[in-house]
Amino acid sequence: MSRLFLFFVFLGLWVPFGAGAKEVNLVRNPGFESGESAPDGYELQGAAAWGRVGGGDEMASRGILFPGTASGGGAVAQKVVGLDPAKGRWVTFRFRGRAEDGFAIADDSLKIKIEFYAKGGSNYLDCASRPIYAEIERDRRDFTANGNHHRNGASVWRTYELEELLPFPEVDAVRVSVVYAAGASTSSDHATFMIDDFSLVQRKASRTGRVDPAAAQTPDQSAAQGRAVPAGEEKKLIPLGGRWYYEPDLAAGESPTAAPVPLTITEENAERLFYRTDRLVTPFLGNMTAWLRPGHKDEQGNVVTQDRFVPDNVVVLFRGDGFLTLKTKGIPNHPTAQFPGLNPSYIQARTRTYRLPLEPTLNPQAVPMDDSDRNGALPMGPIGVAINGVVFFNPFDAGMRDASSIMDFCCGHPAPDNQYHYHKYPICVNTPFVDKGDAPSGILGFAFDGLPIYGPYQEAGVMAKDSATNPLNVFNACYDEARGWHYHVTPGKFPYLIGGYFAKVEASNVMQGRGPGGGGPGGQGGPGGFPPPPFGEGGGRPFPPPPD
Repeated sequence: MSRLFLFFVFLGLWVPFGAGAKEVNLVRNPGFESGESAPDGYELQGAAAWGRVGGGDEMASRGILFPGTASGGGAVAQKVVGLDPAKGRWVTFRFRGRAEDGFAIADDSLKIKIEFYAKGGSNYLDCASRPIYAEIERDRRDFTANGNHHRNGASVWRTYELEELLPFPEVDAVRVSVVYAAGASTSSDHATFMIDDFSLVQRKASRTGRVDPAAAQTPDQSAAQGRAVPAGEEKKLIPLGGRWYYEPDLAAGESPTAAPVPLTITEENAERLFYRTDRLVTPFLGNMTAWLRPGHKDEQGNVVTQDRFVPDNVVVLFRGDGFLTLKTKGIPNHPTAQFPGLNPSYIQARTRTYRLPLEPTLNPQAVPMDDSDRNGALPMGPIGVAINGVVFFNPFDAGMRDASSIMDFCCGHPAPDNQYHYHKYPICVNTPFVDKGDAPSGILGFAFDGLPIYGPYQEAGVMAKDSATNPLNVFNACYDEARGWHYHVTPGKFPYLIGGYFAKVEASNVMQGRGPGGGGPGGQGGPGGFPPPPFGEGGGRPFPPPPD
């Protein structure tokens, strides 16, 4: 099966209203899978090599290797012809990369690049590029402690992107590339930059809020992140409850004033489901499909022997009952380690259903988790679910030890029942958002009390765990006017995800495990023998939230 489908996993977070048709990846052989001596459709230069990417314990795929010891550098490129500016003047080039800990370059020479051509690719016109090595260094600074045993947390798969406006109406081809000019690694040990999954998408509107100078429109800019919301378009959305909205498909006969009941969201219409943060975002877009890989198990318990596309890994329903119902098979939509291997369990598809309150209710009796969970403030097993359908667990393993180590490069592993899950900041879930730390982080998922869980950055360059202006409380929660009450992950800092349910938990979500205060299955036990500290302890606004 073609890996072209994989790229719907890596679409962006924000989408213009009335997006309509599905985006198409224009790159040929995007996963570098086909070819004999070189990958079909690509040019390789210098030290760039085609081979298996990922460590020996990963479910590796084909990709491109940039050795950090090559002083002359190298490049991988593909020329894409047949672009029509009438189909959209904005193009976004993306790829997925992982810098091993020993990879280094000189002169900031690692770049992502788009060159523009006319006359079928024969007439060079212009180019745009962006250095990306600073992002690798920033990750090494910010996320080292997110790794196993609080080390090497930046050596993970990340998505890098460059969005540009076609500079001339004559442009009918582009050449997309990743280049580096001067490797500076002092040893060949763990000193490679690995590249996979090229994607080039053409669209009519910028996904990052930029404006075509020639366009006769004045969008309403969001000051927080520079996203553009076309004036008047928001009125076309139908409120679903809480912060959720739906854009009706009028062409399909849907009502302009009322959403279907039940409303079912799949990858086919995920661009129509919006959540309000400081702007309107589409959190499930590109996150609802996955692949069963050889070595995984299917729902019947059979070991998979070849790639199998799963179009319904995540399905969302609104039934008019005050909840978002999320059905998931729990298959990660990003690279993983080989399991069994890193641990003895498999990654297995298993359909589970979770209910998220559309309007979370803060719990004045909420109990924060202590550093050994002796008060049972968070049950064992799932405590929330990411937007890709993978569940969150609390910070402990079955022996009540810190479980944030012995993870794969995307910060997950399977439980003894083969349920893949995260105990800490799942850095690869950010790949659809390209979280560069230059703006507040996007939504990673939701706790079972309905409150959203955001990535690590509270504002540009400032992690929530380090914030002095709006510090997190002991639940890893804080309040602001745009997002209301919400959680932030805290890389390398306990409790990593959330420190307890700050709002009232939906009982049907809680699997086997101890509830607050050791109350048993269902998570509805009493407050236990440990009185909760003041809500302001550890920072953050006191309970309740400030009035409107």
